[in-house]
Amino acid sequence: MEFGLTLAEYVKGVTLDKVPQRDIEVAKLAILDQVGVALAGVGEDPGVKVQDMVNRCAANEATVLGTPRKTTTWLAALVNGTLGHTLDFDDCSSFGHPSVVLVPAMLATGETQDRSGRELLEAYIAGYEVGEALSRIVPRRADQFHGLHSTAMFGPLTSATVSGRLLNLNAAQQRHAWGIAASQAGGITGNFGTHTKPLHGGIASQAGVMAAELAASGFEANPDALDAPLGYISSVVAAGRMEGVDVAKATAELDRWHIADTWRLKKYPCGYIAQGAIDAALRFRQESGLRLEDLSSVEIRVPHLQPYFRVRPTGEFSGKFGYEYPVACAILDGEVVKKSFSDQAFNRPEIKRNLTKFRTLEDPASKERGPLGVLVIEAKGKTMMQPIEIPLGDAKRPVPPAQVVEKYVRNAGEVVGTDVARQTAQVLLEIETLSSIRPLLDRLAKRS
Repeated sequence: MEFGLTLAEYVKGVTLDKVPQRDIEVAKLAILDQVGVALAGVGEDPGVKVQDMVNRCAANEATVLGTPRKTTTWLAALVNGTLGHTLDFDDCSSFGHPSVVLVPAMLATGETQDRSGRELLEAYIAGYEVGEALSRIVPRRADQFHGLHSTAMFGPLTSATVSGRLLNLNAAQQRHAWGIAASQAGGITGNFGTHTKPLHGGIASQAGVMAAELAASGFEANPDALDAPLGYISSVVAAGRMEGVDVAKATAELDRWHIADTWRLKKYPCGYIAQGAIDAALRFRQESGLRLEDLSSVEIRVPHLQPYFRVRPTGEFSGKFGYEYPVACAILDGEVVKKSFSDQAFNRPEIKRNLTKFRTLEDPASKERGPLGVLVIEAKGKTMMQPIEIPLGDAKRPVPPAQVVEKYVRNAGEVVGTDVARQTAQVLLEIETLSSIRPLLDRLAKRS
């Protein structure tokens, strides 16, 4: 039952001079990317509906991205987290979607406490590493298989880490913050493909901010809530897997740093699992010269088909959580972009007419054709195969920083304009030099 204390002491000790430069640079790219995808979510239904509720609060503490309005710290985290997960364009890691919960907490608490950019970056890194530590105890496959969404399960604890660090919580207070956050963890994968999936990111970030602020006020929880009997770990590990739990695995790699080795950027605004299949479809389109109408059938064969990635494509949000629709879009349009996942795009006759040609199969042997499976395409009496490779943006194939900047400018520019997007990109890439985050947030909220 020393895990909480060990973790809290570790969080207090995270400083940039201890972190390898490669991990610092990737952390800055992750922050940049998350701010951009949150701005790209402005105006979409989930964020609009949550914002309408938040507007009933008259507080003026923390910034909601893309609007001059402020609200409470935890409600700002709720909106910004929901915005950042709306398009499912945000990053991934071993513990789900990290930045969608870390960055909103970082911005809200950092703004109200007027912390420096260096302090924000250190808090982000501490929160990321806590998520990595927890993921070594609670394997992602296990939690996904029995219905818990890892972002919503790990997120309250990681965002509580970020806010706790920026509030200068001591070790005892940080442990209470994790205990409070642990009672707010959860989110079901059965809600994938609906407005509620993006809400998972917002609720998780909000929960951590609230937990840290309550702990700072003297609010108490079980300080051993992480690894106590009937605590967090024993509650979220899938039934029958507790014998494999080893808390020592989580602490053994603290200070080894994992961001550069686990961070994954998305090129396309949909579930990460489909990214490689979209690449394969685009290569097939370019190499074959065939178009959607020319195809008789398309089988997307993957070594393992995750249960939460079997959402039937019926429209705007549901099309993001399966293979068929984005692969069909790639072959039809030669691109998969934000507008691909609109109801208007989904209801096009050429999509409706051809989507029935597509099916996804779980085929363990498919990994012999490509690392992530293979597209098997029948057309004009021929069978063609296109391997599904590890996508650019994966930690194994790091994306060039210039492409992250390009993605940010495209996303943020929709709301703040291209010039401001380019200027704020440079500021975010040098975040550790900022004496305060407030002037940057003024620009991202269109207050200056």
